Amino acid sequence: MRVLVDGYWWHEGPQSNRMVMLEIVRRWRVDFPDDELVVAAPRYPRSRSEALPPQDIEVIDTRLPLQPMINAVELPIIARRQSADSILAFNFASLSKRGVVFILDVLFQSNPEWFTPLERAYFAGIPMLAPRAKSVITISASERRRIIERNPNLTRVVNCGLALATSLTEAEPTKPDLRLTSDSFVMCVGRFNVRKNLDMTVRAMLQSGLISLEFPLVLLGEVAGAPADITELMVAAPKGSILIVHRLTEGEIRWLYENCRFSICLSLDEGFGLPAVEAAHFGAPVIASDIPVFRENLGAWGTFVDPNDIEAISAAARRIVHGPAHRVAYSEKHSWSSVCHVIRNELQNVR
Repeated sequence: MRVLVDGYWWHEGPQSNRMVMLEIVRRWRVDFPDDELVVAAPRYPRSRSEALPPQDIEVIDTRLPLQPMINAVELPIIARRQSADSILAFNFASLSKRGVVFILDVLFQSNPEWFTPLERAYFAGIPMLAPRAKSVITISASERRRIIERNPNLTRVVNCGLALATSLTEAEPTKPDLRLTSDSFVMCVGRFNVRKNLDMTVRAMLQSGLISLEFPLVLLGEVAGAPADITELMVAAPKGSILIVHRLTEGEIRWLYENCRFSICLSLDEGFGLPAVEAAHFGAPVIASDIPVFRENLGAWGTFVDPNDIEAISAAARRIVHGPAHRVAYSEKHSWSSVCHVIRNELQNVR
């Protein structure tokens, strides 16, 4: 099978989106060596020095400026020229009878208040183009239900799941240059925006009485989307009790997961919730919002709380710190191989 892959994030782009695309391509080459993958990607300045994707993949330059335009108009043209059997697009479907589209989530439909006007305008093309795809692939059973509920005109929606970044699971744990000791800090990973509920995370940890200079809360992430404002809480917090970190190596992130007392994920909603799964993978207890996707992906491993109940969150944190160690085994629900097999099955159906 010859597959044209939407490579809009091939050279650069949002970290999570690019990771998913590159992991799919890398695993595909291992599991289906007889398939031919052709990536359609924007022209990339050769002077740039970012980490590059696999170099032995055939890459075709695209010309149009924006992903919705490339996917809708240009990918079908390239597919015909390349004699591709099918098209795998991301977020924005191609106008082709041979196309499937991988949509990460449609949270912008269910909760537009979590996104900026510019984001909402850009994402509007996702549901507009999705009905043209023979199949929509998404990242969790919970997100599949949301997509179907919000877009009842779609032909077919399936869930393939997600897996952890190989660069993270294979990284050598490295202690970051932070004032931290093993088992004596709390970790929170995610974008600094309103959906991640950072203000409640900070309030609850302060109210728990656990957070101090010797037992800090580490917030790891970057501002993206409608920002969360925790300035006043930072000022009121005991000095050194909250550490904000924007960038670390994969080895340093792994060390944090393996050495934190627990990880906390109080997102108001998620398409998948990868940081919570990462924490569980590396053995960290997880306090998570009681939302369907966390129940789906964490199972018995998670300690679930109402993300707006400060008393319940604080009490859960104290129980983990002062109670017995977590005894439930965590098992991975997905792998990149299982993800690729689902996608390939969908592609075969449109040939």
